[in-house]
Amino acid sequence: MDKETIDKNLRELRERATKFLTVAPEQAEITVEEAKKLIHELHTYQIELELQNEDLRNTQEELEQSRRRYADLYDFAPVAYFTISDKGLIVEANLTAGTMLGVARGHLLSQRFSNIIVSEDQDVFYLHRKKLLETGQEQSFELRLQKREGSLFYAQLEMILYSDGSDPPGQLRMSVYNVTIRKEAELAALLQMKNRYRAIVMDQTELICRFDPEGRMTFVNDAYCRYFGVDFKDILGTNYLPNIHADDLPLVRNHFTTLTPDQPERIIEHRVYLPDGKLRWQQWSGRGLFDQQGRLIEYQAVGRDITQLKVAEERLQKESRLRQLFLDALPCIAMLLTYNTRLIVASNKAAAAVGAIPGHRCYTGWMQRESPCPWCLAPKSGAESQAQNGQFWAHGRYWDAFWIPVDEEFYLHYLFDITEKQKDKEALRKAYDELEQRVMERTLELQQSHAQLLHSEKLSAVGNLSASIAHEFNNPLQSVMTIIKGISQYATLDKNEQELVALALQECNRMKNLIADLQDFFRPTSGKPGPVDLHSAIDALLLLCKKDFHNRKITIVRKYGANLPHITAVADQLKQVFLNLLNNAADACAGRGIITLSTETAGEKYIVVRVQDNGEGISSANMKRLFEPFFTTKPEMKGTGLGLPVSYGIVKKHGGRIEVRSEPGKGSIFSVFLPIESAIESEIDEQ
Repeated sequence: MDKETIDKNLRELRERATKFLTVAPEQAEITVEEAKKLIHELHTYQIELELQNEDLRNTQEELEQSRRRYADLYDFAPVAYFTISDKGLIVEANLTAGTMLGVARGHLLSQRFSNIIVSEDQDVFYLHRKKLLETGQEQSFELRLQKREGSLFYAQLEMILYSDGSDPPGQLRMSVYNVTIRKEAELAALLQMKNRYRAIVMDQTELICRFDPEGRMTFVNDAYCRYFGVDFKDILGTNYLPNIHADDLPLVRNHFTTLTPDQPERIIEHRVYLPDGKLRWQQWSGRGLFDQQGRLIEYQAVGRDITQLKVAEERLQKESRLRQLFLDALPCIAMLLTYNTRLIVASNKAAAAVGAIPGHRCYTGWMQRESPCPWCLAPKSGAESQAQNGQFWAHGRYWDAFWIPVDEEFYLHYLFDITEKQKDKEALRKAYDELEQRVMERTLELQQSHAQLLHSEKLSAVGNLSASIAHEFNNPLQSVMTIIKGISQYATLDKNEQELVALALQECNRMKNLIADLQDFFRPTSGKPGPVDLHSAIDALLLLCKKDFHNRKITIVRKYGANLPHITAVADQLKQVFLNLLNNAADACAGRGIITLSTETAGEKYIVVRVQDNGEGISSANMKRLFEPFFTTKPEMKGTGLGLPVSYGIVKKHGGRIEVRSEPGKGSIFSVFLPIESAIESEIDEQ
């Protein structure tokens, strides 16, 4: 039976016995069988109790043996164990702790654990103990402990919180390991490494120095001392700063203040004066050394003299600038390239504008090709070490290109855009061909013009003859009109005869007006301006053209503006203009059509006369040449090509203009704008 069952049975038996004993004697009635049974049960439980007592004695002995074994393990363990109270006092310590510290264990109890810690390391213990109490996480760290006789040793501590619910809370248990041997080995290795590092650093040609956050020198190598002409004994612990160029001081001061744990290193270049007064260039790589908490511990700087490099760079930059100035001065696309890769080393602005940028291959950056251009003569230039020249089309332009060797590695490539020159050359050739054609055409036109001139002279002779005939007709006509007037005044006529006489007189007047108009038209121009009634001038022309228009079945429509003012002009010159326009309109109608004449004022300064026909119209190609001398679309002997140019000159001389609107198949409109006060008057006065 297990202990729990035995305890339960004992409780039940005790309850029965208690109940039996509490019953009054007079009420206690028990049989013999019950008494025997009760005695048997009591005897049985007595035996069980004796067995339990035996087990308890055995267990107690085993516990005592375990306690002795634990005490031996605790006291004689190779690790020192401490129990520290919430006040930092040593509550428990094993024998190893006393042996490790060189004191009896009893002397440790009730002392502060911090008393055996080296004063410089007490903050380490304090911070880890605080973190343990705050987080409950096990802490492991190293520090130095002091023995009773004063010697020191390195110890590794591991701390955990007391897990048995100590009262008051805050007690902790701590294991202490003596790691002096390991630490001394590490320090020896570190010292050896330090000596090796120092030897390496001291033998370096670079300048090396270290200084604390306050700027005090903590280390300099021999190269540093030799370069600046100083002794390390004189500058260690001081805020030594070389004689830096005044313009570079802000750069140097800002250099180290910007170092952070995320960006602990930077490189700068600055100038410095040496003790002999020479100015030198230096390059420094500065690094900030930070602890695990990101706090700055120290600065380290490694420098070297780059004066020669700077001089070379300046010389190279100067040569590069001169080369660039030379390239930019060329009035073309110019590039410096390598023979083997066709890589652009330098290019001028004109080349960069078309995509020939340094760092790209010429055929990829500019020509946008995957392989060298087929017309490229760079290989031939390099093989023969002679300049090459060629022309080609690319990007819609025509180029005159040169490949000129510079040395075995580089060549100069420059190109002239001769597209316009080529176009001009082709245009010149085309113009020459056209000129020959036009000379032939003009020769033919001159022959035709000669024939037309002969015809014009005939017309002029006819005009002079007509004027003479009109003059000769005018005298007899005046006599006839006088006789008819005398008959009408002195003869006795009946009504019908009077009407016939009146009709005869009317026809004579018409003939007189016709002869006057004919004389006005063929009379040589005086060139003197005067007041002109445009409606009267146009009507006179229409009277002369009436029969011709009737024969050609052309209808004249007048749309005159009301109250049209007179203008100042040379009347017979304007008649010549309108006669040319009427003849052209009649020819455009091809024997049948409508010519509309309209007049109106255009603002306050001009009067416009429009001659509109519904003829065949003018093509866009011919519109550009309307006013060219000798240009005509009429057949031979029909026109000279001088009518419109002469008309244009007359109108322009009067200070006006001619506008044309036409659409093939729908006719044309010629609008003549004439100033009311003509500019021709002032020109004549000046002459």
